[in-house]
Amino acid sequence: MKKKFKRVFSALLAVITVFSATAVFGSSTYAAESETTPVVSGDAGAVAVEASTEPSEATEPTVPVTEPSTTATEPTTAPATQPTTKPAPKVGNVKNIVKTSFLTDKITLTWDKVSGASGYYIYYKNADSSNTFKKIAEVKSNSCTVSKLSHTTQYHFKISAYVVQDGKKYEGAGSVKKTATQPGNITGLGKLHSYDVLEFAWNRNTKATGYKIYRASDETKGKYVLYKTITNNKTNCFADKNVKLGKNYSYRVKSYRELYTVCCYNGASSEIKFTAGMCAPNFSMTSQLSRVSLTWKKNKYATGYDLYYATSKSGPYSKLGSTKNDYFNTGKLSNNKTYYFRVQPYKQQGSNKITGTFHTKAQKVTKNAYGTNIGDTYIEISLKQQHMWYYRNGQLYCHTDVVTGNDDGYHNTPKGAFSIWQRQSPTTLYGPGYASYVNYWMAFTYSGVGIHDSSWRSNSEYGGNTYKGNGSHGCVNTPYSAVKKIYQKAGYGTRVVVY
Repeated sequence: MKKKFKRVFSALLAVITVFSATAVFGSSTYAAESETTPVVSGDAGAVAVEASTEPSEATEPTVPVTEPSTTATEPTTAPATQPTTKPAPKVGNVKNIVKTSFLTDKITLTWDKVSGASGYYIYYKNADSSNTFKKIAEVKSNSCTVSKLSHTTQYHFKISAYVVQDGKKYEGAGSVKKTATQPGNITGLGKLHSYDVLEFAWNRNTKATGYKIYRASDETKGKYVLYKTITNNKTNCFADKNVKLGKNYSYRVKSYRELYTVCCYNGASSEIKFTAGMCAPNFSMTSQLSRVSLTWKKNKYATGYDLYYATSKSGPYSKLGSTKNDYFNTGKLSNNKTYYFRVQPYKQQGSNKITGTFHTKAQKVTKNAYGTNIGDTYIEISLKQQHMWYYRNGQLYCHTDVVTGNDDGYHNTPKGAFSIWQRQSPTTLYGPGYASYVNYWMAFTYSGVGIHDSSWRSNSEYGGNTYKGNGSHGCVNTPYSAVKKIYQKAGYGTRVVVY
């Protein structure tokens, strides 16, 4: 029994051994998959990889056993492939950058197109205050304009081209353009002297190298020529002593800045015109009855005079009016208030008006006259203006041109504050060598000076300069219609102020 069992066990062990040997041999016959070769293709430089993934076949040997053999297949996966990329493109440099604008607040640049460029980067720096470039724009074309810049300021621009490849931008080396904005207009240009020396000044441009003065005169037949170059930036005035009285001179002033040894940036010019000899009038002032009276000596080169006033010395100044006379009487101003006045001569040449220089003086306004409180009802007579006003309760009732006493030192109408003490209608006035019949008579001095009509005068004689050589014996000659109106309202005691 034992022997029989041993024979069966031995046979079974042999079968197991043969089966085991067959399985090990089958596993070693699967060769590794072959290496794949990548293929580069695609749009815009994209990389695509294609590989064969089919495994090679192997045949297992047949082993004679009592039971069918078993075949094991273990395919393997090919290793992952790495895509390849294009090399970075070469980007050309920007060349021939040119400034094409000449403005104070913007700069336009153009340059040659770079072959193959997708666009351009723009960098800049204010070279007066910074050493660092800052990117400010990206453009597709070969030009750009940079705005909102400061005048008379140097700016450096760096421009570089870029190329887009595989969705990435490749930037080339930058090229630098050194340039500047143009200087601004001269501001604050004003006259200082306008007699035998013509002097003017202007606001200083702190970034300018200096200033150029151009002059036009009869000597140059009205054409501007470079007359003086001021190389010191701190000098912002100019005095021309080479002038002739009565002659006209025009000047143009422009600032300039020198940069980069060869470049000069010039600003726009500002113009100022003179007539030599047309200096500031030295005027005097008095105040009475809430007015200010201004008088001065005439300038023979002036056509007329403009008058300005303000409530502070620094202004602003408003125009009071213009006159060709050597005096001016203001309208009613605020009592006890100080005003500042200017008298500026001018010369009119066709449509051109050349102004002279001026002084500024202050005057406090008073409603009194000659230290007397006049009140609100009075007759006011201006000898300079040869004019008379009648105010009732502070309101102007009537006014008229008149002829006062002859300005010869003997028959002048007296100045001062008076009152009407005599009224007659009609009456005859007597004096040395004359007897004059008048319709209305109002005496305001005890020496016999008064207001009356004067039928012997024509209407054209009233006002103006008649009193200089053809004035009265001292009385105030008045047109009939005006004196009648005043006589009907002005009673005894009505104040009369002559100045």
